[in-house]
Amino acid sequence: MYLGIILAIAASVVFAIIFSTVFGGFTGILEKIFEGTTFIISGIFILTLVLWVSKEGPKMRENLEGKVEESINTQKVFSISITTFIIIIREGIELVLLTSGAASIGSLNQVSVILGSIIGLVISILIGLLIFYGIKSINLRLFFKITNIMLILFAAGLITYGIHEFIEAGIINPIIGEVWNIKHVLPESFPDGNPATPEFLEIIGALLKALFGYNANPALLEVIIYPVLLVSISIISALIWKRNKY
Repeated sequence: MYLGIILAIAASVVFAIIFSTVFGGFTGILEKIFEGTTFIISGIFILTLVLWVSKEGPKMRENLEGKVEESINTQKVFSISITTFIIIIREGIELVLLTSGAASIGSLNQVSVILGSIIGLVISILIGLLIFYGIKSINLRLFFKITNIMLILFAAGLITYGIHEFIEAGIINPIIGEVWNIKHVLPESFPDGNPATPEFLEIIGALLKALFGYNANPALLEVIIYPVLLVSISIISALIWKRNKY
């Protein structure tokens, strides 16, 4: 297991270096296309996690323990390393994609992104420890339902903002270029350059943009796609959840 962890972390770092090198080489339309692709892939990653959580739910621990026990009994211990590697490398790649996206769509500098990532990782570790040591006292059914709702919002927002980048690159028809513009009410960057805008609204808008793909002046295609994604993903997740009777 530790071998899988070490290899996955090393591979994630290598991927981050390669990705940053390639990402930094794009400008103009190519940069928009690359960013749009990155957001959509990130959204698909999260979407697969939503479906997996819906399928596994509270039985996740039992299923993993069963696979580990089977590997030990059949003397295929190396498969534990492979399983651990796949689980962690997936999250490592997703972390690279999401942090790159957060840095590209807002006014955040690299230091802010790194600091925020470290804080998020620390909180994740604490949650993991609480779940591991308090697994019997946690209502896993409720926990995974709340987690799924958050992940659905993330996935829909990321995919929609990926579409937004493709629209800006001129490779997708927006139908109507701008349905509304509320940048003066809730801007999407911090700072937004408007002295009349309260700072807390700038922060809220920047967070909504980084997390959920918020756009203060969306095209009609974005307005259509976002609710369609939310509803369709939610229905599929609910059906899978119900079928497994969690």
